[in-house]
Amino acid sequence: MTLRDYVRLIKPRIIPLLVLVALASAIIADRSIPPATTLAGLLAAGTLASAGALATNSYLEIDVDSMMKRTKGRPLPTEQIPKTHALVFAISLLALGVLVALLTLNIYATFFIALGAVVYIEIYTIWLKPRTTWNIVLGGFAGSCAVLAGWYAITLSDPATAWVLAALVFVWTPSHFWSLAVITESDYAAAGIPMLPSVVGKERAAQFIVMNTLLLIPISLLFYFYLSGGGAIVYLLGAVAFDAGLLATNIKLLRAPTKSNAFLAFKFSSPYLAVIFVLACVAALL
Repeated sequence: MTLRDYVRLIKPRIIPLLVLVALASAIIADRSIPPATTLAGLLAAGTLASAGALATNSYLEIDVDSMMKRTKGRPLPTEQIPKTHALVFAISLLALGVLVALLTLNIYATFFIALGAVVYIEIYTIWLKPRTTWNIVLGGFAGSCAVLAGWYAITLSDPATAWVLAALVFVWTPSHFWSLAVITESDYAAAGIPMLPSVVGKERAAQFIVMNTLLLIPISLLFYFYLSGGGAIVYLLGAVAFDAGLLATNIKLLRAPTKSNAFLAFKFSSPYLAVIFVLACVAALL
């Protein structure tokens, strides 16, 4: 049992993206750099609450992880961390994250930070994931809550724009994770998890990925109407370029639903959200 094991328990690769979209949303809402205390509160509370929710997910999915090649080496299936220690660690992080939000942010931002954890743990992990192929579709709202926390930490005005940004995260999530699930479909099938590719097959899943991306693209372009001047042009050109790249990788997967093409689609979609939100920040500041 080492510090590295506890770091692996919180799935640290996911957290930076959640924190980034929260901070970016705050900058976009403010159209400038918000106070350092607000950014620090979002960073700390978002990191702690996300880590707590992800560690709770690791605790709840010990049996599932032990049946999948991709995850059976994680700290809990290999008993590198005692289960009770993991649960206490997860709950402590989550509680601390909500407390930090209460102390440094407003009640609205705190609500969405807490709601994101509830959606991820209760709705996605416990209820949806073992029961339906809609799991990652509806579970994607957990990521949307990070956006809403950042926005409502700054202002209650212009909720339509806040929810467009939230919808961007919500709709991006299925294309991204379905591409990964095409690669690991046998793992999910072995674990009895109805992830879309393991239920309908990789060919049909590739069709859903393309359709989902065709829904994502107009949502990403809607943000253009929030902007003006040179910022609007910067965002539009950047968004169109990345939308085209994402769609191209998805179409390549549709034409030949191989694991290598699924990996290409997954790797291209991985930075997509970060790039779009950074572009949106730059455009809003301009």
